Amino acid sequence: MTKLIPALAATLAGLVLAVGAPALPPAAAQPSELRDYQQRLLQLFHQLDHNGDGRLDRREASRNAYLERHFDRLDRGGKGYLLPSDLR
Repeated sequence: MTKLIPALAATLAGLVLAVGAPALPPAAAQPSELRDYQQRLLQLFHQLDHNGDGRLDRREASRNAYLERHFDRLDRGGKGYLLPSDLR
């Protein structure tokens, strides 16, 4: 489980920092810290999901510089949108 934190941090650091979310948890985060961090990421995702369809299309993602820059890499399978699972 602790290996998940660095992967999340590497993928989402720009996203989290760009919108002023709280700092990333340390690599040795407790399970409750990881849960809180994941909840904050999900909340951020929903804030960017302006039409409420549970996905971020390119237009919605373009409101965040990190997601705009890394959209193609994060869009696993080239489906044209991002899901919360794509950001993990």
